[in-house]
Amino acid sequence: MIDQEARAVADKVNDCINLETVTIGVEFYPAHLSVALIDAMFSVRSKYDSHVVPVVKRYCRHFSLDRERPKESSVGIPPRSQQETLEGLIGHYDNYGNDCMREEIFRSSSKSPGTEIHKSDNILRAAKALLKIGINDLQDAASREPYEIKCSLLPIRGVGLATVHMFLMYTGREDFVKGDVHVCYFVAECLGLPPKKISPREAERIVRAAAGVLEVQPRFLDYAIWKFGSGS
Repeated sequence: MIDQEARAVADKVNDCINLETVTIGVEFYPAHLSVALIDAMFSVRSKYDSHVVPVVKRYCRHFSLDRERPKESSVGIPPRSQQETLEGLIGHYDNYGNDCMREEIFRSSSKSPGTEIHKSDNILRAAKALLKIGINDLQDAASREPYEIKCSLLPIRGVGLATVHMFLMYTGREDFVKGDVHVCYFVAECLGLPPKKISPREAERIVRAAAGVLEVQPRFLDYAIWKFGSGS
């Protein structure tokens, strides 16, 4: 069954999306783990270009950080000495306070899905949870098994698999997919089903299989479908 579903998605991609013209976004090559975490936390159920990107840019501008890696090092991880660590991110909260980080630096009152918890507050909780298991920079995140990161972040109220998968994708995991609304709609349309009949986890599974049919990385195919669906 999965082969037929994957083939249907692959065929639709070939009909609608020219993968040769798709360039994965700069957000997938963060210069700092703190930036990857902020981006992932704010990206869930938010308009990416109009809300998430400005939030990330305001943070980087305030603390004089590059958002993404230089083009010449877009594949390799920057040296540890050139990164802001999660300890550094936590230090900003210690120095400025949660309210100031939310209101003056991020300038966003967005809340984590299904909660009254500000996403900016959950960034701090997530940073502390990751630091507790020894993840402080991009190298640390790349060296740990995804399940360790999931076990660390999922107990945080308001942090679901969509956020964790986005974080893993930003930290270089090519085999992960984020089943957001655009991906779910695309898969449902391919299968001739109403959008709500395809869950995010089902969409992720099918897109991963379709990536195999198309001989591309799942992360890349997810981005191509998202870009197509969002009209970005």
